[in-house]
Parts: sequence; structure tokens; C-alpha cells
Amino acid sequence: MRFLPLTVLLLFALPVAAQEPMREVTADLDRDGSPETYALIENGRGTVDLVVDGRAGRRTAGDVAWTGGMPGQEPGLSLSPSGSVLLTSRNDSVGRDRWTLTLTLAYREGDLRVAGITYGWRDTLGPQTGWGGCDLNLLTGRGTVTGPGGEQGIVVPFPAPRLWEWREADLPQRLPAECFG
Repeated sequence: MRFLPLTVLLLFALPVAAQEPMREVTADLDRDGSPETYALIENGRGTVDLVVDGRAGRRTAGDVAWTGGMPGQEPGLSLSPSGSVLLTSRNDSVGRDRWTLTLTLAYREGDLRVAGITYGWRDTLGPQTGWGGCDLNLLTGRGTVTGPGGEQGIVVPFPAPRLWEWREADLPQRLPAECFG
């Protein structure tokens, strides 16, 4: 009977553990036959660094994504169906303004690049009209903006930056104003 409370506690904890974002993925983006390991590391500045370990050694991209340090505010890594690495940051727990930002990382022109940005936001107090976002392909220079008024195409104002030059703090200047509704 002593184990019953522990069992009940574990049953409630499992869904929370299953929702925790992955902090490490493996992919062969440079297609050299040896997969790289991509890992998010807390840096104590409200952002995370992305460490890439591969055949060529270890490289670190500093301050690549925001972290709030609370559940629903932790960044994570995943793989897209096409094999790109997806780095997602979010605020899905505090305040009325909720958002998700995903960077698509791909190997192009001899280096890792931020090949795409997908951003979505919603106002929890205005669910009918308080939402929007954008999906930007930095390789083609095209994107779409969505919101209550529909979807429209836009031109992306900058090329795909090298991952090592990307900083989370640059994001407000990089996302077109249309992304925010």
C-alpha cells in the first residue's frame, strides 16, 4: 500500500515529462556520412547556445534562442520530415501574449544556415482576432503572413544568415512588421 501514492504521482508526472522539449538531436546536415549532434546549453543570459559536434569538431552558436526557464518557455530541438534541424522557442505559459518561433537549420553554401523562420502568436484574451504569424523561407526570399484577414505573400528582406552569425536579440529587426499583425 505504501507504493500506491508513488504510483499515482508517477502517472501524473508522465504527461509532463513527455511534453518536455528535446535538448539534443542527431542529424547529418552536411551529408558527410557522419551525423552531427546538436545540443542546447543554458548560458545564464536568458538564452541558450547551440553546440554542434561533428567530424570537423565542435562549434558553438551563442544566444540562438530565448528561454524563460519555466514550463512552456523552454526551447527544444526536433527534426523536420525533410531532415532539417528545427530549433523552437516559445512562451506558452505566462501572460496573454503567447508565441512560438521555429528556426529551420540547413546546410547550404558550405555552412549551417538559418534557412527558415516560422513565427506564430496569439492573444489569449482575443482568440477570434488576436492571432497571426508568418512563415519565411530565407533560401528563396519568399514567405507568407497569416492572420484573421487571411494569407498573403511577402518578400523576405534578408538572405539566410550563417548559424554562427545568428542572435536571438536580432529577431525583432529581422521579422517583417507584417508578422505581428
